[in-house]
Amino acid sequence: MNNKNKILKYAAIDIGSNAVRLLFCNAVEEHGVVHFKKAELIRIPLRLGEDVFRSGRISPEKAARFIKTMNAFKLLIDVFEPVAYRACATASMREAINGMEVVNQVKKTCGLNIDIISGKEEAELIYSNHVEEFLDHDHSYLYIDVGGGSTELTILIKGRLWRRILLTLEHCVGWEER
Repeated sequence: MNNKNKILKYAAIDIGSNAVRLLFCNAVEEHGVVHFKKAELIRIPLRLGEDVFRSGRISPEKAARFIKTMNAFKLLIDVFEPVAYRACATASMREAINGMEVVNQVKKTCGLNIDIISGKEEAELIYSNHVEEFLDHDHSYLYIDVGGGSTELTILIKGRLWRRILLTLEHCVGWEER
């Protein structure tokens, strides 16, 4: 890599129903095109959805583990010094009666801002990874992101977004619960 390329560090926190992830990536401009390269990924399997999809709330025990995890992630963000970060919570935090309360406790405890995003915004973020740029535009594709509490389907026809469909847990009740 030549010295003219400036590297910018970014961080992202993905708070899902099964796991919480912290991603650090480097943005590098090469020949006029910005590329994002994964630097570090930390995954903690908290399983927030276990509580939420059974009782509608995050238990005190899971909330405490979640807050500890977010505190650890905040310390790592401070050490890595990214130019920016974003933390997004998806299905389980969205569905939890006490989701906003837990998010506010994280803010109070360690100063992290967490956005509880809609299913629509979640699908848009997934699509924004520009996967369509690497596909053959003469064909159609179904891009599926399976999460613990929701699944997003993105349908691309001849290189263009045709439709996004969000399936939530209410559409997918487990067999043992029927």
